[in-house]
Amino acid sequence: MNHSRTAVRYSMLSLALMITLSSSFVFAGQENGASQGKAKLPGARPVIHAINYESIQQALDALPAEGGVVMLPPGNFEIDQPLVITKGDVLLMGAGSATHIHNKNEEGKDAIAIHPPADAKLPNGKPDPKPRIWRVQLQNFRVTGNEKSGRGINAKWVQEIYIHGVTCSYHGSDGIFLDFCFEDPRVSDCLITYNKATGLNLIGCHDIVVSANHFEENLDALKCAEGFNLCMSGNNLDDHLRDGVIIENTYGSIVCANMIEECKGRAITLDKECYGITLSANVIAHNGSGIILDDAHGCA
Repeated sequence: MNHSRTAVRYSMLSLALMITLSSSFVFAGQENGASQGKAKLPGARPVIHAINYESIQQALDALPAEGGVVMLPPGNFEIDQPLVITKGDVLLMGAGSATHIHNKNEEGKDAIAIHPPADAKLPNGKPDPKPRIWRVQLQNFRVTGNEKSGRGINAKWVQEIYIHGVTCSYHGSDGIFLDFCFEDPRVSDCLITYNKATGLNLIGCHDIVVSANHFEENLDALKCAEGFNLCMSGNNLDDHLRDGVIIENTYGSIVCANMIEECKGRAITLDKECYGITLSANVIAHNGSGIILDDAHGCA
């Protein structure tokens, strides 16, 4: 009798275990199917993983017109033509410095070019005379060049651009060039080093935030021309081959709490009709010269 009860008990336990395992496989299959199939969340677009494409440019080209996310895997990626982004609401994100894009071009071409499409249209279908794209973000990767390459990142007419956690080094021209990206450009927590021209070159930008970056051994660290409302704070500038901060024809700005050391030329210079600029609480040490006010009005 006891043997019969034991056998029944083992049979019931075995049946329960089989049911549990079967349910687990079913649920796992449903979860995998949901992740691989069409997204259930209304409005969602899939993340584009560049590892599944033959080139980073192919992954960028796969972005829909509405924008999206391109994830870069760890690895060393050599390019000889610019990576081009012509859509807005785009995030290009790497895996930190383990994602390394190297521009081996020796004909002065840039590593990354961001600009509106050449055939941009107005809502009425006519060509747009002043095309703009909005909200492009670059984050968490390293991009390098060589003495004969062009700029590291060249952005033109990109509103609300955000560059964060990017290492931009060894380019034959500027590290980062923002050309009339005049609506709220932000550059933060970047390492900008060993570029043949300016580390961060800003022309025609408004309401600019430059914060918590490292600049080292560029020709000049930062230049802001024809701009408004630069807020530059908490940056570390060291060992530049010419000047630290160059501000020209710019209004209503603040440069504060930066460390500016060992520039062969001027630490900070204001020139070409600067107005309403405050320089405060900066450490300025061992430069060729200190603060030079060549053409500055209403400044403190």
